[in-house]
Amino acid sequence: MERQREPRLDEACIDAVRQRIGIPMRNRQRPHHEQLNADAFRHFALGYGDDNPLWCDPAYGVDSAWGSVIAPPMFPLSAGRPVRVTWTPEEEAVMSGGDPLAGIGQYLCGERWLFARPLAPGEELTKQQCLDDAQLKRSEFGGGVGALVSHRVEWRAADGSVAAARYLDFWHAERERSGAAGKYRELERPHYSADDLAALDRVYAAEVVRGATPRPWESVAVGDDIGTIAKGPLTLTDMITYHIGIGWGGYGGGTGRVAYKNRRRVPRFYTPNELGIPDSAQRCHWEDAWAQHLGHPAAYDYGAMRTNWMVHLVTDWMGDGAWLWKMSAAVMKFNYLGDAHLVHGTVAAVREVDGRREVDVAIEGRNQRDVVTCRATATVLLPSEASPAARVSIPEADLADVPPAAAPDPR
Repeated sequence: MERQREPRLDEACIDAVRQRIGIPMRNRQRPHHEQLNADAFRHFALGYGDDNPLWCDPAYGVDSAWGSVIAPPMFPLSAGRPVRVTWTPEEEAVMSGGDPLAGIGQYLCGERWLFARPLAPGEELTKQQCLDDAQLKRSEFGGGVGALVSHRVEWRAADGSVAAARYLDFWHAERERSGAAGKYRELERPHYSADDLAALDRVYAAEVVRGATPRPWESVAVGDDIGTIAKGPLTLTDMITYHIGIGWGGYGGGTGRVAYKNRRRVPRFYTPNELGIPDSAQRCHWEDAWAQHLGHPAAYDYGAMRTNWMVHLVTDWMGDGAWLWKMSAAVMKFNYLGDAHLVHGTVAAVREVDGRREVDVAIEGRNQRDVVTCRATATVLLPSEASPAARVSIPEADLADVPPAAAPDPR
């Protein structure tokens, strides 16, 4: 019997991947939120610990710069009816035969967002995803070669205009799985004294939402501290709360008959737990035993959760009439159950472009071990001193106008 060839990350593999660029993927999964309404916005925001009244309080929203509550910036993660996709015979041929990267290690190393405009109650969203880019790169990761592969997700309004776009950046490397698994196994788990928890509580107590008080562009300077917010210590309750807000994600989930149907749909996504019960492989995010089986000391969060935390910091600081326009975020380390984070930011650039008043903010999340586990750069549009109470004007969406994907730092 001929031995099956091990998957190789080479030019032939990447050429096969590149042929798929721009071809929409088929997806029939219903979103967590089909209806865009005030309850959906509130549930999503509370899922990552943000009670800003601009997302959560309809009475406050009516008097805001936008005339209603609006969705938190990353809300599209939970929304958007999938567009029905019909492939041409040529596209069908390219997309058949399995994923060229199957069997090669991967992890999400970053995400980039274009927040094209606010979303209000009553709107409709559709969602479509495709491969956007694939590059073969030299790296110390994975034995000297890796691939940076990006996917683009677009959410569009009923009139066809872009409401938001997300670029997911995955790092693929041979032998990455064996190299990554186990190296965190001996990481010391934290234990918090009353003083430790009191210190975190002081940060929570000091958190300020700028809200209706405008932040004029002219009042901002490079080096300004935009504040610090606390997140955690991360608990199982936090993970449950996050799923209540965001839903199950791409592989689905559920209980009872719903779980049975999902097991039939994606059987390889379910593995027996210690009782022999088939359970979601996604349980590495809330079940220590399964995460430890995978080589980790404990269950760990989702990278997008920390991106939401960094968004939270920026939207607290900028005020209601401003707009978080773009964001490029990277996840460098795991965030385990029990870890606590301080999320902090500073102003990195202030500029005026074509009448837009832009501010770049550099953000990082640092855990109780004093390790930076995530960082981001956000571009915020601020109102002018001449009309500080007005909401900003947002330029027309350009899907090409996002920061380039960055390969992980080999250190």
